[in-house]
Amino acid sequence: MLGLSFKFVVLIDLLTTAFSVIEVKPNQPAVVNIKGQSNNSIVLRNVSVDISYVTFQVHSQTKNITLSSTPKPVVGKSVTGVDVGIVTILETNQTEVTCYILSNYSEDVQIHLAIYLMSGNIPVVGGCNLEFSLETDANLLVSYTSTRDLIEFQWSNIPLGSRSTSRIITPQCEDQFYQDTLEYSVYVKYLSGNDLSTAGYFSALQQMLTAEDVMANGIQLASTNNKASSQKPEFLIASYPGTGAVYNMVVKVTTPAGVTMAAYFPQVTYSCNLQQRDSCHMYGIFWKISAVVLGIVGLFLNFLGHRFFRTGNFICAFLGFCIVFYSVLTLSSDQSDTVVLILTAVLSVVCAALWLGMFEFIGAAAISVLLTGLVAGYLISSIVFYTKFGNLSYWHKPFNYGMAFTCGVLAIPVFILAYTKVLNIVSCSFIGSYLVILVPDIFLHSGMKYFVVNSLRHSTDVDYVSVINTGPFLVTEIILSCVWCLLCVLFQR
Repeated sequence: MLGLSFKFVVLIDLLTTAFSVIEVKPNQPAVVNIKGQSNNSIVLRNVSVDISYVTFQVHSQTKNITLSSTPKPVVGKSVTGVDVGIVTILETNQTEVTCYILSNYSEDVQIHLAIYLMSGNIPVVGGCNLEFSLETDANLLVSYTSTRDLIEFQWSNIPLGSRSTSRIITPQCEDQFYQDTLEYSVYVKYLSGNDLSTAGYFSALQQMLTAEDVMANGIQLASTNNKASSQKPEFLIASYPGTGAVYNMVVKVTTPAGVTMAAYFPQVTYSCNLQQRDSCHMYGIFWKISAVVLGIVGLFLNFLGHRFFRTGNFICAFLGFCIVFYSVLTLSSDQSDTVVLILTAVLSVVCAALWLGMFEFIGAAAISVLLTGLVAGYLISSIVFYTKFGNLSYWHKPFNYGMAFTCGVLAIPVFILAYTKVLNIVSCSFIGSYLVILVPDIFLHSGMKYFVVNSLRHSTDVDYVSVINTGPFLVTEIILSCVWCLLCVLFQR
């Protein structure tokens, strides 16, 4: 598709009093400015018969833009949004395509414009649409909550073939034989930190436009197909307010001639309202202060946790009971997060003191360090299930997930409990160093905290097992992971 040599010129005729022409080459996206209160047309001429359909897409970070195949937008022929596109199926003898961009804002709007020429052996993205507004709709519909993003799409159609023949192949949406040849994969690319800038938006979007770009720059999260009648064209993916994510999907078709693929129109979401930037900060001043306190506690635990045995045990017991009580209180009560956190802290302090008192009374070191090992095991299990291993379909059943996660929690105590000193040193170092790196993690808006956040979501939301676990792991996260490992090695002997 991209290798074909076309000498096309895309003319954007600004239908305002000040006529303006912008030249953009097909398959070469560009950032352009649209005048305020303007109606703009895109004209593509001399389209080869090898081209089966054309896609037009525009992207604006916060402004709703209308894209239409008719001069006046009508239902079924136009779409409005910040990340939208339309698919134009070409007639047999058609050599010219026109698309219209409309802006109702008084000020100029900066948009990312992309036009792609799709040959006859490429699957028709969104070609078997049943629910969305356009007849052929390759748009992704993204909605979000504070914990998950819902990605909805429409099934695609098999390639239409070359227009050099007498007619294009009739769509085979009803034929399961043809639908079985199509496979869909969802990808994500995360923006770094709390990057809400327009420059970051355009840069990330540029890398997720074509199927080749998506596969090279995105992280594949899951795949599906249209084989099961009960299969819904949607994905549930873990979300983190304020962390930008570019979603796109690639559909592949397998034919006797080989495998070809095409990408849907990418969607960018921050899982928050960019018009209200305060809602795009997942953790405020309270959590930043808490992170600093935990970081100080982590330094003590990492380097002096075993030397001050009772204090280290109290801290680890407190952390373990915090996990338990937060999960139980969130599931069993309708109280606000503030009330739940206060009750969790109070009950955890009391239970940690009782745990320490039990050690003083019994004097069994193995029992005392057991809870420390369990907390370390919880952290290890959280890391394992944060990877692709945690997205296996087997874990979509709560019982399966719960039993497997529990086995991970028990891993360290089971193997090292006979060596209580080693268990306590390793666990204190592992937990303490993690608490230390949470300080820069919170301030840099990186993703190290999401290891535990995802596990807590599983324990407080019974439906979270159907959510795809993922999160940013970019340069910042790699550096913090190296620091974490270094701190673990520097524990006291």
